[in-house]
Amino acid sequence: MLLSHLQKQLILCAIDSVDPKKASIVVYSTCSVMPDENEAVVAYALRKRPHVKLVPTGLEFGKEGFTSFRGKSFGETLKLTRRFYPHVHNMDGFFVAKLHVGKRTKKMDMDEDAVKPELTGIVDDENEAGGQVGEGNVQFDEEEDQKVMEALKRKRLKAKGYRPSKKPQSSSP
Repeated sequence: MLLSHLQKQLILCAIDSVDPKKASIVVYSTCSVMPDENEAVVAYALRKRPHVKLVPTGLEFGKEGFTSFRGKSFGETLKLTRRFYPHVHNMDGFFVAKLHVGKRTKKMDMDEDAVKPELTGIVDDENEAGGQVGEGNVQFDEEEDQKVMEALKRKRLKAKGYRPSKKPQSSSP
């Protein structure tokens, strides 16, 4: 169950990572034949990202994906996915889904009366004024950040067997 949760997060991150101004293709493939890790994850992504659609994989062999399994319904479009079984296809079992990620559009039809969520401390990088959303203002302490980065660097060097100096190295301007 924990693995399928991670896979759901990963597929959403992959979808969100493509250029929002262009249509793109994301291929989701696992070396598993478990519906919880395959069809359930793809169906979840399709529900969460309405601009994503399944398209044919282009693979001529393999079995169609499940549209339902043990009382769970995944939707008819999951027939476009492909399943490969070790005992049928003489290879490791795996699953393939090809997702077309369409251009994202903003929802501009938000009601005037709708309650807007409080977004404290979230940077609004789409705002042309370059300001903050909400009342909070996130501040970064360059000196403190440098100390943390130096400590992590020393820790990595120790893990590799080196003896790093205890003094933080000063960076030249």
